[in-house]
Formats: sequence, C-alpha cells, structure tokens
Amino acid sequence: MNDTEEKMWINDYLDLYLYAKSLNDHLWQQEIIEKLQNSTFHNTSEIL
Repeated sequence: MNDTEEKMWINDYLDLYLYAKSLNDHLWQQEIIEKLQNSTFHNTSEIL
C-alpha cells in the first residue's frame, strides 16, 4: 500500500468513527480506534 492509499484508509476509518459517534455507538467507536491503533502504518501519528 502506498502513502496515498494509507492516508485514504485512515481517512475512511476516521469517517466511520465520526459516523459511529453520531449514532452513539461506543462499542463500534472503540473497535475503530483499536483498528487504527493496530494498523501496520508506521507514520500514523504524522497523518493524524
């Protein structure tokens, strides 16, 4: 996965996180956070 694809993947998950938040679905929010934290991207902190 190249840098652009990684950024798009992270952006998609952040969009899902915001959607889960709007639904007050705390379990789904936590799952999304865990998925982002466990991602194999080394530059995640720079993107966020």
